[in-house]
Amino acid sequence: MKQQINKKQTPKKPRQSIRHDVVSAADYNKYIMPWACEDCTHYNSTTQLCTLGYSTKWHNREYQRHTFELSGKMALCRFQEID
Repeated sequence: MKQQINKKQTPKKPRQSIRHDVVSAADYNKYIMPWACEDCTHYNSTTQLCTLGYSTKWHNREYQRHTFELSGKMALCRFQEID
């Protein structure tokens, strides 16, 4: 006989993920877009940290370029401010 295992059902936590937006290749090549932490006024270049406390891992220039070349998408920061 098979034994039934009682597992408690726990509610799933919402997954926090970075939203990647589609960027057209024509726009990427045509316009000078501020799309990396290094372009933002909230980025401290000496510490390489965001002054608002956000992680720069997903928005730095190297990661953005690599992600765009693989998928045509970028993780654009919703709090970016440019000079």
